Amino acid sequence: MKHWAKYCLLIMLLPVLTACDTFWNNRLELKSVDQPVMETLIQEQDWVLVDVRDSDWYNGWPSGKDPEGGHIPGARNFDLAWMAADPGHVQNLLTSKGISPENNIVVYGRDKQDAQVVAQWLVAEQGFKEERIRVFEKGFSFWLTQGGKPDKLPGYERLVTPEWLDKQLKVNSDLMVLDVSWGKGARYVVQHIPGALHVDTGSIESEPLWNIKESERLESVLLRLGITKETPIVVYGDDMTAAARVLFVLQYAGVKDVRLLNGGLDAWTDSGFPVERGINSARPVRQFGGRIPAEPDILVDTEAVERILENEKEYLVSIRTWREYIGAISGYQYIPTAGRIPGALWGRAGSETYRMEDYLNPDNTLREFRDLEGYWQPYGIEKQDSITFYCGTGWRASLAWFAASLMSYDHVAVYDGGWMEWSSDASRPVDAG
Repeated sequence: MKHWAKYCLLIMLLPVLTACDTFWNNRLELKSVDQPVMETLIQEQDWVLVDVRDSDWYNGWPSGKDPEGGHIPGARNFDLAWMAADPGHVQNLLTSKGISPENNIVVYGRDKQDAQVVAQWLVAEQGFKEERIRVFEKGFSFWLTQGGKPDKLPGYERLVTPEWLDKQLKVNSDLMVLDVSWGKGARYVVQHIPGALHVDTGSIESEPLWNIKESERLESVLLRLGITKETPIVVYGDDMTAAARVLFVLQYAGVKDVRLLNGGLDAWTDSGFPVERGINSARPVRQFGGRIPAEPDILVDTEAVERILENEKEYLVSIRTWREYIGAISGYQYIPTAGRIPGALWGRAGSETYRMEDYLNPDNTLREFRDLEGYWQPYGIEKQDSITFYCGTGWRASLAWFAASLMSYDHVAVYDGGWMEWSSDASRPVDAG
């Protein structure tokens, strides 16, 4: 259903594109290429291949007419719906993917129209030269029929679509949906996915450092929600970092099947699925069914961080803004000290403390895995290495941890205390600059 919204977007964009004499007044289409030429350009001449389909399809979920999802190997994802997003975010996306006027570009999509619209927008609005762009008009579906073997995000099935969730809710009565936010959930009361329970992040964290509650108290929270280790769960929120924080806690505790709704509630409503209002009551259970935590290795404490910094093949990665990383600001009103943990690498985050545009697309879906690996791999980090993410109090780090786990990184963890705990002790060293 979500692609219908994109056709509405195309109609909205037509007045913008119509202002460009070069293309619309002359009704000129950009040059198309067939599959052999497209493959030659990509493989032998280093042209940048751009997939303009929905990011869920790019990740691995099949569209309605394709037997499987994914993307042509090496393609970068720029959903045509993002053309209307904040210009700064759009420029961030294009630059990080190598989609620049200095590079040669091949565009493909679901069909000829989608690809041509994005290609012409690049010329009309982004300053690209016509001769540097080609369009593979037959697109992904045709490529599949020719025996193409798509690349996929390895763990894409844990990053679920609204369509998948809707189907599961109809056939799996055991599936639990959690609507996550900090506080009492004012938006939840007005609008949420039918049947969803609200989870206040404050219920799983302890003041003053906002670390995850100790095992007994955490188990009590889970039991009140009716959660056992066998409960299948989908988590979502307006803030993807809050949702990732709860997902992290559930996996740490031992829930076997916990997934994240890509794009949150907006993705659900944009797909045309219903919402309800009011408050749903949990059905408490008496036993979790296992020892908590079942996966203690994905959470590290301050002592472990100190050991990590002494090991060349263990990496501590700061998921914070550049200004936080260099110590220009702490990022939080309640954290007085600015700076970073000595030896920490910068893994990016966003332009502000509570924005994550380096990890999220304009529609709040997770950015493609090649974008994210591009932040870490320049440091020499490989999938078999040990990586610990930290931020201020664990939310942003949880999203980076989840993304890395979807990409099959073998040993990823979160420093739960983060900058707040580290900086709370004046005897610990601090770097800046």
